[in-house]
Amino acid sequence: MSAEQVAEPTAVAGEQPGMWTRQGPYLLDMATFGQLLEDIAGEVRAAGFTPDAVLAVARGGLAAGGYLTCALDVPVMHTIRVRRTADDSRYAAKQRPVVDTSVPLGLGAGDKVLVVDDIVGTGATADAVLEFLAAAGVAREDVRFAAVVRNHRSGYVPEHCPAVIDDWIVFPWETSREATDDCRPFPAAARVHR
Repeated sequence: MSAEQVAEPTAVAGEQPGMWTRQGPYLLDMATFGQLLEDIAGEVRAAGFTPDAVLAVARGGLAAGGYLTCALDVPVMHTIRVRRTADDSRYAAKQRPVVDTSVPLGLGAGDKVLVVDDIVGTGATADAVLEFLAAAGVAREDVRFAAVVRNHRSGYVPEHCPAVIDDWIVFPWETSREATDDCRPFPAAARVHR
């Protein structure tokens, strides 16, 4: 049985003007992806946050969630699917986020949760997941959100996010289904340090 929750329309953040420079997507290689995950792990450790669970946002947050579960020695990783884009094409149109889980996550009051996604574009997905956790009884102060990158126009800034970009990004696991001829290297200047 599927539990499905649709966020209220007021929670939807649409694409912001200037969100994408449309000068060609950035290509994130696996080595840089690993460095960014280490940046996140280091920040979480430095903050003294010890998660009871990682909640990976499917699909983009699965690889990062698995890595951080192991790197931070977290006992368990759960997944939650959030459908946001109309399809997997570049600059795909956004729709209201739909949170979809196949089973109850087993998270509730007293659990410390590290939510992990690949990118925060507008913040609408983050808002939907945070609302889902709040409805499950997880206190906001027990939740931290981590993303590998965020868009420079995002209204939501995750607690842990080591890079800011201004255009579309192709992640390492997407190169087998997406042409990369027009991609630009991931810029070193996109990395931010706190």
